[in-house]
Order: sequence, then structure tokens, then C-alpha cells
Amino acid sequence: MNRLAMLLIFLGAASFLVWDYRNPAREPMVAPPPPAIEQNAAPVFSEEEIRKVRLSLQDSDPAVRWAAIQLLFNIRDPQLGPMLDKMLTEDPDPEVRMKVVSLFKGREDLSRLGALVRGLSDYDSKVRIASLQALGDIGDPSVVLWVTALLRDVEPDVRIEALRTLGRFQDKRKAEFKALADKLRSDYEAAVRRAATRR
Repeated sequence: MNRLAMLLIFLGAASFLVWDYRNPAREPMVAPPPPAIEQNAAPVFSEEEIRKVRLSLQDSDPAVRWAAIQLLFNIRDPQLGPMLDKMLTEDPDPEVRMKVVSLFKGREDLSRLGALVRGLSDYDSKVRIASLQALGDIGDPSVVLWVTALLRDVEPDVRIEALRTLGRFQDKRKAEFKALADKLRSDYEAAVRRAATRR
């Protein structure tokens, strides 16, 4: 019985080797490359669809308004600036206004600075604080006058955040001054070395 099993295994292996020798390995199938992306592809949203999304900014549900402004922000709607300004100053929900402020963070253009300055006079202290934080992130000292006005705010948290924002402006100015002083020093030292080599 033992020999019979060994013989069957031997014959099975030999027949596999003969079959493998007669049928050489085929080239593995290679997946076709993905289709090329068209450079001039049509926009994902039609103008009519974008118009409907813009109309959603007037919906009574704050979640719908926030989703609409996020979508318009992500597709870089050219009319976004005035819509963001309007939402920041007129939206009835303070949570939506705070979220709109978060869209302004880190973006340095004068129209957005103006909207954030308007956010400093919001009746909700959380929106005022969020606007202060966004202005601190931007670091443009041209708004110091409006930030300083909040040092007299009725809410202590707003006053504290106004102080922090002013400190961040000062830190940025110090860093800019240090960078300028370092550059002037290195330029001066380079000029001295050049003058010494000419002698």
C-alpha cells in the first residue's frame, strides 16, 4: 500500500512536469492603463445646479445652509465672497456664523479681513472670539484698531482673546523685525568681506 501511494505521487508529479514543459508559462495579463483625464472636461456642476445651491443659503435649516456654503467654497464659486460676508453678518444661527469664520482662517485678502472685522461686532460672544482667532491666524496688524476696541467688551473671554490676538500680532511683528535685522546684518557682513578682499 505504501509503495502504491509513492508510485501515484511520483506519476502525478511527473505528469505535471510534462504538462508544464509542453505548456510554457503565458505572459501574465497586465491591466490596461486608466483612461486619460481630459484637461478641458466639462464642470461637474452646471450653472443651473450652482444657482440652486446658492438658493439653499436661504433655507430655514442651518445644516442645509452650512452644507451649501461648504459646497460653494469647495468648488470655488466666483460669487462666494459676498455670500460669505452676508452669512457672517446676517445668518440667524451663531453656529453657522462661527463655521463661516473658520472658512476665513489663514486667507489673506482684504475682503475677508473686512468680513472678519464685521464678525467682531456679532452679538454672540463665540462668533466674536472665533473672528479674533481667525484674525490672529492671518496676523495682519491693520485690524489692530478693531481688535483693541474689544478690550472693552462685556464678556471677559472676548477681552482675553483680544489680548491674545494683539500678542500674536506683536509676535509676528517681532519675527518680521528679527528676520529683517538678520538680513541687514548678513548683507552688511557680506559687504565688509567684499571690501576687505578688494584691498
